[in-house]
Amino acid sequence: MNSGKSMIIKKNSALIQVHAKMLSAIQRKIINSLIYTMQKNGPQDSYNITFSTLKKFCNISMIGNNELKESLKGLADIKLEFNYLNKDKNEVWDYMSLLSRVKIVPNEGNIVFEFPDFLRDKLINPRLYAPIDIILIAGFKSSYSIILYELLRDYLTSPSVPIMSIEDFKNLVGIKKNEYKCFNDFKKRVLEVATKEVNEKTDIYCHFELSKERGVGNKYSSIRFFVTKKTGDLTYEKNTELKPKQSGLNGDLFEKLETENKLIIPEEILKEIPEKYKVKSLIDEIIKRISEGKAIDYIGLNLRYAFKKAKENPLYYAINALNKNYAGFDIEIEAKKAKEKKAQSVAVKDNESQKKREEIALDIVRSFPPEKYDALYEKAKELNAKEHPGNPFFIRDSMIEIRMAKIYMENSEINSYQNNDND
Repeated sequence: MNSGKSMIIKKNSALIQVHAKMLSAIQRKIINSLIYTMQKNGPQDSYNITFSTLKKFCNISMIGNNELKESLKGLADIKLEFNYLNKDKNEVWDYMSLLSRVKIVPNEGNIVFEFPDFLRDKLINPRLYAPIDIILIAGFKSSYSIILYELLRDYLTSPSVPIMSIEDFKNLVGIKKNEYKCFNDFKKRVLEVATKEVNEKTDIYCHFELSKERGVGNKYSSIRFFVTKKTGDLTYEKNTELKPKQSGLNGDLFEKLETENKLIIPEEILKEIPEKYKVKSLIDEIIKRISEGKAIDYIGLNLRYAFKKAKENPLYYAINALNKNYAGFDIEIEAKKAKEKKAQSVAVKDNESQKKREEIALDIVRSFPPEKYDALYEKAKELNAKEHPGNPFFIRDSMIEIRMAKIYMENSEINSYQNNDND
């Protein structure tokens, strides 16, 4: 393998959207390697590649030459239905063999292959294509992952991936008629396997939504994929790709830069998003919620809730959480909680301040001359006995002194008020 290097082919969109049952993961990797060899060498009648080179390109070093030979033979035998989803409106629908000839030279380890002339020209200079890294593709284990990645890479710069019927998607990934009759098996072994491998091993992130057919119970009828290119720390620019941000994010949620219509997402929101999920679809949803006037707490709490609770497809769950308020955030309730918390904090501070004033007043009272102390003592004792008749606790010296301090404080406040009023 050319570790750390990219080997990019311009793969014709019509060939990406190909209906070809029976193609294995190895055969799909071989196709990309042959296209790479052809595009590298330009128009020729035939092309050459060695077994060892082909194995390296496909990351299949443990596969025997005879097995590889059978895979090549299958590419000449299998019929392919091109432009299956009709992305290229100008591309003629074709039904053909991919290879017109494959020859293996004995004792040389050399493979000679030829494409049909009309196909070779389209593959060398495709009008619509997706850039595909064959080294990245070589790392896939599932043929479904290869197909899904190439399809989504083909639509990465388009406004959206078209909605497909379940049947069309099954045909696209090569599922036979009697395979995965149980939809849950199809979802688990095809959709979830493919999206997981694409998200873990490639430069894009994807998720899917399933829709049910009206009036047909709970039967799913269509599927739609969402795709975005993976990025790091992000800023959002309207109508553009998400771009890596060069400096730290900060500022108020609604701070808008006058230049280039950028909207900064604050750190308190970004910190709730795991790095691999900082992708365009989620950022778009956050921007949408911001434009609606949602509070930072609303967005942050729903993100935190989603990534904590989601058992599968966390990105899709987070987007829905922001849209449907899974965290149950209520601005009035949250405002009331904040007000109560603040009031509680103020009460604690007031209580502490009151205790300090009482301690000071108690020290002052205890320093009174005997005649002044005794007079205040009798007054405090009389008030305690009147307010708590028959209760010996309140005529103890300690409780009487506390009451003396309060009387002193009340008199001081009255005198202070009167002096200020006279001013």
